[in-house]
Amino acid sequence: MANTNASLMTPRRTIPSGAAKWSRRLVALLGLCACDPAAAGMGALGPAGPVVSGAWPAPDGPCVLGPASPTRLLVTTTDFSTGAVTVIDSATLEVTPDVAVGSTDAIPVWDPVGDRVAVVHRFGLDYVDVLGDPGFVHQGQFPIASDRSANPQSIAFVPSGLAWVTTLGTPWLRALDLSQPPAHAEVERVDLSAFADDDGNPDASVIVACGEQLYVGIQRLDASFLRVDVDMLVPLDQASGLPIDIDPSEPGAQGLAIRGAWLRQLRTDPTDTSGQTLLALTSGIERINTATGTVEWAVPESAFAAIGIVEYRQPQAFAVMNDGRSAILAAYVDGYAEVQLFVVGLDDNEPQTPQLFASGLDSVERTLEIVGDRLWYGSTRNDAPGLWAFDLTSSPPTPVAGPLSTGLPPYSMVTLP
Repeated sequence: MANTNASLMTPRRTIPSGAAKWSRRLVALLGLCACDPAAAGMGALGPAGPVVSGAWPAPDGPCVLGPASPTRLLVTTTDFSTGAVTVIDSATLEVTPDVAVGSTDAIPVWDPVGDRVAVVHRFGLDYVDVLGDPGFVHQGQFPIASDRSANPQSIAFVPSGLAWVTTLGTPWLRALDLSQPPAHAEVERVDLSAFADDDGNPDASVIVACGEQLYVGIQRLDASFLRVDVDMLVPLDQASGLPIDIDPSEPGAQGLAIRGAWLRQLRTDPTDTSGQTLLALTSGIERINTATGTVEWAVPESAFAAIGIVEYRQPQAFAVMNDGRSAILAAYVDGYAEVQLFVVGLDDNEPQTPQLFASGLDSVERTLEIVGDRLWYGSTRNDAPGLWAFDLTSSPPTPVAGPLSTGLPPYSMVTLP
């Protein structure tokens, strides 16, 4: 797969959430409007929003980041003028393009509660589409309103019914009741600004629900989207709905500090049958035990650095092998001219240094997933955009199909049951 794309592929900054239990605690405080409180003249909560002090909260259920036994892939596609949604059957390789309308910056998320797909339309678009499954019939479009682009990033679904949306452009974590009409769907906001750097914005990105317990990834970036402080995973208190400062003895509000740079993607650890251990892609691969609130390296930064992945924006996406002993890594080369694929062992399993098995690829967003014994990767390379399938039973993984056309070039991808 020689690289024939001469263009410089640089990461887009648009990269890099029973309502009874999650009651409308902040509605009386903030009011319900389709705007930020400051823009409505109500006044913000100040440079540091309210928090509660407390110990790290353990989950009350498994962390869900995808179906247990996926069989299909859903891909958002775009040529950066328009966008669509395509579905692929992993067993038959059948591609069904354009099952729904997309956009130029659309991130799909599988909803395990409603058994449907939410598509997050990010920078400058600021809305969420809900697609039913089967059929991917459009069920509603929900605005993420703000006086500037809220830049929604991801969604977590709690079993009691709400969908929680992170926003990179505002300090608000928003709760949507997707059973309501779009104009009334936003039922709650949580101010995360206590965990921000000096610009007042915590730059929330990833989010995971472990039962009803929510954990939110905080990046802390400056106005140029450069990292200025450590990343954190911030838990929410279920009783009050406020974020928890887990170490009030330290200045400012403290979440669980992440060891590496740029917390960009979470996966569940298949070796933990409770479903409460996460693997996280940063400048290495980290293991987060949500039951104890501890973090350790599964693949240290030094292993990435040994193959030239030394800049924290180079790692792009990862997927964990079914046995939990190794992972697949997609990473930019120095200069961002192409994306390469590697296999790397977790926890000192071989190969301890990432082993290259595919190069000459391009992508803008996360398009890396495992379904059964196949690895799928979506490439945007100009001469042949589409999906590649690799056989994971061979070592290293070998291509078995591709590029399969997805209509427009692939942009982001999730697995479906």
